[in-house]
Amino acid sequence: MDESRIEDLNPHNICSWKSETNCKNCNEKEDLNCRFSFAKLFQFYCLFLPFAIPAIIGVRQSGYSSYLSGWLIMAIVFFGFWEIYILCSHCPYYSQKGAIIICNANFGCPKFFRYQPGPISKSKKIQLVIGFIILSGYPFIFMILGHQYLFFFISLFGLLFFFGGLFKFKCTKCVNFSCVFNRVPKNLVDSYLKKNPIMAKAWEDAGWQIDHTENS
Repeated sequence: MDESRIEDLNPHNICSWKSETNCKNCNEKEDLNCRFSFAKLFQFYCLFLPFAIPAIIGVRQSGYSSYLSGWLIMAIVFFGFWEIYILCSHCPYYSQKGAIIICNANFGCPKFFRYQPGPISKSKKIQLVIGFIILSGYPFIFMILGHQYLFFFISLFGLLFFFGGLFKFKCTKCVNFSCVFNRVPKNLVDSYLKKNPIMAKAWEDAGWQIDHTENS
């Protein structure tokens, strides 16, 4: 893609959407997942499927297959719409022009909301946690009711594997810095913000203090 086309798709001048030639002298490129790749997207699904697959089988074995449609609808509403507003719309990946999100987790979800370069509010963080608890806890109810304890524990292990993998390999490098699960050190957050003035201003307006003594 030519440089002018790249600029047209990047109205907020976010470095993650600039040409990769701009990354040559970046000291943080190995410490942050700041560029999209299908390999990282595949890794995300590899973390998620060990929970989802046994959970689906366990609910079916419990005799509550019809309730899987309710889980699917909840997942579509939350991950396809509500999470997009409360979480994804604050992410640098969301800033690129286009009808769908191109990112390392929610790839392909529609964009119905404007990009919000500032950090996520406390109320949105609470909503995110509640949403995850409801969605992840839903299948366990039916596995208990159906006495499918083997699948219950396999799914539980899969859920712990998913969040453990996120916290260790994804949340420590994710550029959606204000997510409740984000674990990126402040110096890396500051370095990324200094490369992205529109984000930096929105964060400073929200009360974030960038350490300008560090080299960007």
